[in-house]
Amino acid sequence: MGDYDAIVLLVDLRKAIEMAQLTGRQSEALRLVYEEDLTQEEAGKRMGIGQDVVSYHVDRAVEAVAEVYWYWSRHGEGYSVGNIEKGRNNDGR
Repeated sequence: MGDYDAIVLLVDLRKAIEMAQLTGRQSEALRLVYEEDLTQEEAGKRMGIGQDVVSYHVDRAVEAVAEVYWYWSRHGEGYSVGNIEKGRNNDGR
């Protein structure tokens, strides 16, 4: 996968997160755990909640984002690894 493909993948991920309509807590938990690379326990301390609640919010957020990807897969939208041939999209990019 080339740089262009990585950028497209990240743009699609950002769009999927936006479309998933996460709650504020879900967004914050996802950001702390995956962007700031905190443990769930550390994220919980920052958020003022327990690790188990952080885990719940992260799980719900991931499920919601996965539903967006599932929808895209059924409608030919979003990024598709299957369309990559030798590091390029089928349209030559």
